[in-house]
Amino acid sequence: MGNNHFDYCIGTTDAILKREVTTVLNRAGYYSSGEAKSIPLFLRLIRTVQPWLALIDTNLPPGNILELADIIESDGLAGVLLINTTETKMNNFVQLNWPVDEAVLVAVADAVCSEFARKKRMHEKIASLQQKLNERKIIEKAKNKLINNYSLTEEEAFRFLQTKSMDRRISMSEMANLVINSPDSFSSLLQRR
Repeated sequence: MGNNHFDYCIGTTDAILKREVTTVLNRAGYYSSGEAKSIPLFLRLIRTVQPWLALIDTNLPPGNILELADIIESDGLAGVLLINTTETKMNNFVQLNWPVDEAVLVAVADAVCSEFARKKRMHEKIASLQQKLNERKIIEKAKNKLINNYSLTEEEAFRFLQTKSMDRRISMSEMANLVINSPDSFSSLLQRR
């Protein structure tokens, strides 16, 4: 039960709630990375620390808890778990009504952290794929420039980019950028081939 590699920040003005939640989560292997007693301070804390879990008392002043939770989740800063002390229904976010059973709190915290980790991996994979796609587009653009300006075949253009990138010890996309931005500087190299 509990994952000792997950940290959390808690936002509450309720000392009893803070003490009880902290005791339960610490016993389950979580560790605290900070606390705040207002929405602006809590958001600043979350942006700085970027914990796995943001525990938010729905009575945290001043402002809109749903906006805070939405910012944290949409910016990918942490998994959000609302501790509902106001009996207000908070749609779209995981929430537990206070007081809550210890086993339930740990199980839900584990689930929120696991889901946040899954989303984080997915976003990293998407970013990596987007970068590869962008690099591929740059390489294709450079190949087309070489084909059109120097009457190379597609294979010759690719080999030129590959060889020159290895010679200069730079990536093919960096070489492609050089070809795109200053194609005339390669005309002497292409004529000697």
